[in-house]
Amino acid sequence: MNTEPRWLASRDLVLVKSNGERSDLCMRIGVPYEVSSGEWACATSLEGLHGRLHDIHGIDAWQSLALAQRLLMQLLGHALESGSTLLCHEPPEPVTLAELFPAVQASSPQ
Repeated sequence: MNTEPRWLASRDLVLVKSNGERSDLCMRIGVPYEVSSGEWACATSLEGLHGRLHDIHGIDAWQSLALAQRLLMQLLGHALESGSTLLCHEPPEPVTLAELFPAVQASSPQ
């Protein structure tokens, strides 16, 4: 059995810590796969900060994707709360969580 995930989408960023230290980040979400009837999962990764994470499970492919995005948003949010900044690679401009996760932000409680 092949355990290497099939990545659906990825985004490269730069994390600038409050002390000025920079590191490359690559966040990825895998293609959802059926685990069993009524249970789906997709791989997630945040290389440069947390590495490969546990697969995220939901009741269907849609929910597993939404939960994977929410997890990545929360992990990056914690980094931002600690004083870090996220930059795009080219051009190296600041990027916000709302820009990275517009669908997740729209679904958050007001």
